[in-house]
Amino acid sequence: MKKRILAGLMVGVMCFALLGCDNSGKYICKSGDRVEAWQNDIDYLAEELPKRHKNLFFKLGKDEFHNKITNLKQSINKMNDDEVRIEINKIMTSIGDGHTGSNISSEKMFPIDLYWFNDGIYAINTTDEYSQIKYGKLKKINNTDIKSIIKDMSNIITHDNESGVKSQIKYYIIMPTVLQPLHIIDNKDTAKFTFEDKNGKDIEITMKSLDSEIVFNRILNKGKSGRNIPLYMKNQDKAYWFQYLNDSKVMYFNYSKCVEYDDDKSFEEFSKELMAAIEKEQVKKLVIDLRNNRGGSSRVLNGFIKKISKSELNKNGKIFVIVGRETFSSAILNAISLKQDTKAIFVGENTSGKPNHYGEVKKFKLPNTNTTIRYSTKYFNNYDKDISSFIPDKKIELSINDYINNNDPIMDYITKK
Repeated sequence: MKKRILAGLMVGVMCFALLGCDNSGKYICKSGDRVEAWQNDIDYLAEELPKRHKNLFFKLGKDEFHNKITNLKQSINKMNDDEVRIEINKIMTSIGDGHTGSNISSEKMFPIDLYWFNDGIYAINTTDEYSQIKYGKLKKINNTDIKSIIKDMSNIITHDNESGVKSQIKYYIIMPTVLQPLHIIDNKDTAKFTFEDKNGKDIEITMKSLDSEIVFNRILNKGKSGRNIPLYMKNQDKAYWFQYLNDSKVMYFNYSKCVEYDDDKSFEEFSKELMAAIEKEQVKKLVIDLRNNRGGSSRVLNGFIKKISKSELNKNGKIFVIVGRETFSSAILNAISLKQDTKAIFVGENTSGKPNHYGEVKKFKLPNTNTTIRYSTKYFNNYDKDISSFIPDKKIELSINDYINNNDPIMDYITKK
């Protein structure tokens, strides 16, 4: 049996706790009727989610939530399974909590790695068969233009803000189980993609979907290799690492996962090595790169932040923190602590996570269809402003030319400032 790849909300959210469905017996469909099974699952969702979530109706009203549930139940006999799952995602997205959502699975995906740059969505990797579209700008899928696709995707991607959509859309936009229910494609096997090349010429290709495991392992998130790639693309298998840049006297600290251990080395041990290197070298600036950190445990970095706040580096123009669309959950809490406890300057993109947010995620499954539902159990109120995103002091977005030419405009700004 093929491994099913889950590409639901916030791929990097970590450490979900599984809760049993002890009271689901009355919702299990014994007749084998598909419509009844889905209706029972949706009833179970409507009963369980409000009880388990910390505060489900903080944005979406209780009556509106139940109206959406009722409308979906009444429409199931006109839908296939994929369409029902999409409609559940729409309900979950309307709740307004970036940590609360449901997973969509797909046995096949179209073999493209996409990235939303400052002027559009581009293909940054694909198979040799479709190499002509690499670095092309996506314009249409079949007859649907990219603006309409983004609008449709925004209704099914659970997110806190626009950066959350930018972060996740690359997965949804290549999933036939999303594109077909949204009536963007006719079948799950092929689709016509239209890209614009660097000369403004349209390239149309008919692409075949492949096994999802192949796409994940060979196409998605592969990054680039070579000596000249930017620092943020290096050592992507590591949770944290540092490098001293002798020419600019900058200590670069990449923190991509909020975890206690990496390769059998504790963060505490790593932190001591980093502080020793800072003391040894003639460090003029410290860069803490959180742009690809999707969370974990915020407590891991607290000791390091405390040390930095008391060090000689804690002066104006000495500490820089990079944040971006992938900065989420516990990494947001770390960014807030750095803002409150140090004189750090923040550079990059708006974060996908909210400074004050619901989190500490747990999950349950719908009893008949095994659909996974994630929900928040705690509210984190650590920031004096209730805003939708942590906004850097200096906004810098990557362009497709930056990516092609291995430029990092954020580090360029920091080293020259």
